[in-house]
Amino acid sequence: MEKQTLEQFKNLFLEILSEEEIFEGRLSPIVLEGDEVDIVSVEKENQMDFRLKARNAIYLKKVRKSLQKIEEGNFGECEDCGEDISYNRLLARPTADLCIHCKEVQEKEENQMVHKNKNSLKNGKVLPIERLEKGYKKDETGTVNNFSVSHMSYQDIV
Repeated sequence: MEKQTLEQFKNLFLEILSEEEIFEGRLSPIVLEGDEVDIVSVEKENQMDFRLKARNAIYLKKVRKSLQKIEEGNFGECEDCGEDISYNRLLARPTADLCIHCKEVQEKEENQMVHKNKNSLKNGKVLPIERLEKGYKKDETGTVNNFSVSHMSYQDIV
């Protein structure tokens, strides 16, 4: 990839990170006060805030990873096949780490897994991914137990 193009992406990533420093302090949990309707409304708002922070944290990890790839000299290279990721794909999704072909293959495999899991529910079988989605985990003895993830905080994701 040309040096000028790499510099363009590097500046984009640095700008994203600098804007994040400004944005980071804006979102904070709201205190629960008022009647039941007010409390439910505030809880929903806090949940949305948590989701936004979690998604943003994941995106920022990708931005930092892309910056590191620029420094290492392998930005724009597919992590699966090693081929160059097209410039148009990088313009559309600057943090892409797979070429379009490898990404399509990955999505097709994920889609097949989802359908396989849905079919297993019809047969009464529960696959590991469904246990996680439904809030199950195995203890040390291998026994499956219910658990709740509502106690997770933003820091647990980051």
